[in-house]
Amino acid sequence: MTDTSTNALFIITSATNAPYAGSADQQQAGDPAGNGTSGGRAHGNGQPHATGNQPAQRYDNLLATISSINTHAPGSRIALVEYSAYPLSQPQHDALIEQVDYLMSYAANEQIQGFDRNLGSNQAIAAFSELTCLLWFLQVGQHHDLYKPFKRVFKMSPGIQLVSAPTDTVHFADSAQGRYVFPNATLAANAAGALALQFSNGYWSMDTALVPSFIALLQEMLESMHKLNQQGQAVFIESMLYKFIDASKIFYDLKPAVAGHSSR
Repeated sequence: MTDTSTNALFIITSATNAPYAGSADQQQAGDPAGNGTSGGRAHGNGQPHATGNQPAQRYDNLLATISSINTHAPGSRIALVEYSAYPLSQPQHDALIEQVDYLMSYAANEQIQGFDRNLGSNQAIAAFSELTCLLWFLQVGQHHDLYKPFKRVFKMSPGIQLVSAPTDTVHFADSAQGRYVFPNATLAANAAGALALQFSNGYWSMDTALVPSFIALLQEMLESMHKLNQQGQAVFIESMLYKFIDASKIFYDLKPAVAGHSSR
């Protein structure tokens, strides 16, 4: 990670030790309701609850994602954004800081702790926390001109692994300049059972020129999510991405060069 030849910044959003991380994983696998753990509540006590998707496995998934970036995009930069109220352990932090370029953990943030205490489901906690922390990281990066060396900014989730160089994919094609690149939109049932279109939140990218406008979109998404939550409706990042990003700004990646649950 000593040059910028790949021209990419990879942002990995992770809730490594949170009890609701499984909810986000299942959403990306095509279960918009995160039914595996969405019925439970987190309690803001910093201790992960027992789930089928244990923190040790999620940490291994995170390491696999980082390793795939270092293998297939060795000139890139990696930012890890830990968005849950459940902090990394010291050994986890010490190991990760050696493998990524930027590590931001928001576990102690009052707003993130508030989401954990007050929202009605693990799925909602995960959605609000992830988008809020992604927004904060992008704002900090913009303030410090972080994006200038890069052509594209990628967003990835733990467990997704690159299987080829991003520069050989449509993300760096001329037709993707000035655009977002997403896999094809998929159909999923919303909370009321109606079918709706959504984008995968596990692996996508945007031209760095879009970062300022995407920050504004994130603010709009979060405002919309708050209104839906107040009305007792479920909120899903995937549907927000589809609803708020201008279709004319999207280029479709029909054969994502990744392995993992969000490659579906």
